[in-house]
Amino acid sequence: MEVIKTTGGVFTEESRRIVLSNICKVFDCEESDIEELKPVQAGLTNVVLSFKLNGGKYVYRHPGLGSEILVERGRETIMQKVVEDAGIDTTLIAMDVDEGWRISRFIEHWDFDYNNLNDMVRAIMLFRRLHAAPCHVRWNFDVIKKAEGIRNQIEPEKYGHFPDFENVRARIYQLAELTETDGIKKCNIHGDARDVNFLINKEEIHLIDWEYGGYGDPGFDIGTYVCGGQHKLADIDRILFTYYRRKPTDVQKRHFYAYIAISGWFFMHWSMLKLSKGQGVGPLKEQWYHFAKNMSLAVLPKYGVEVDKDQYDAAMAALVDCKLEDLSFLNHEIGVFEEVM
Repeated sequence: MEVIKTTGGVFTEESRRIVLSNICKVFDCEESDIEELKPVQAGLTNVVLSFKLNGGKYVYRHPGLGSEILVERGRETIMQKVVEDAGIDTTLIAMDVDEGWRISRFIEHWDFDYNNLNDMVRAIMLFRRLHAAPCHVRWNFDVIKKAEGIRNQIEPEKYGHFPDFENVRARIYQLAELTETDGIKKCNIHGDARDVNFLINKEEIHLIDWEYGGYGDPGFDIGTYVCGGQHKLADIDRILFTYYRRKPTDVQKRHFYAYIAISGWFFMHWSMLKLSKGQGVGPLKEQWYHFAKNMSLAVLPKYGVEVDKDQYDAAMAALVDCKLEDLSFLNHEIGVFEEVM
């Protein structure tokens, strides 16, 4: 079997043997019973596969490149129980906390569409249910500390090559402190609530892959959702209106705006880690940088912090139309010459 590139990493013959062995252990079957094992171009942290067995269809998640740095599997296991009890994700069949693989039942679904109003409303309502569910998980998902942990795994020469990086960093750290004064209650969070982690059809919607889940700020879920798509400023305001089922207060609005910037900063680090290990991340890096840079400039005045007027006006113009900067040079500068789309 040739090496297959997926959005979550490479799938090799050695990987295939491990996957088949794990499936057979779970289902007490023979390898010959497993049909149509093939990669699914979906997640970016893991290699995702689908397969058929005894008339059923399933999804297998195999840890991808660098996932051991990004993910704490024990916490994921506990979060999975929390969300099962809340009816937010009932797809799990089996998972291994040490090796990081999992098997889930396949849900027939369409591709989640950020631009579809129905999809958006159902996703945001799922956030509300998650954030309101009783919290039995007490470790704090500190977004800034988590980003710093990723930074420490990146070679210095491959870190911070984004334009205006140090200025963005200074604003993000300032915002992280300011948001603590907003009085927004911590809760269960998913931590990577992008389109690929929603399984949606006419009857049901699931939010899957709880690798980043924990006890944290609800703004991080809204932030990862927004940063995962090319959302214009009006789209963001519509999302916040849906979340609160009313116009948010000024404090609520500035808090979630700030966390959109902080979320972009976190996933910029994720980009740099992946790029440093030779894996392209595609156009998402432009989105994450866009929201970290421009939303941090736009929101600081809402906390009474002055920013340069010309920079503020440029940031607002970029946010209104979701105008992204071209960061394709990063691939060549860091040594990644081919992206998986």
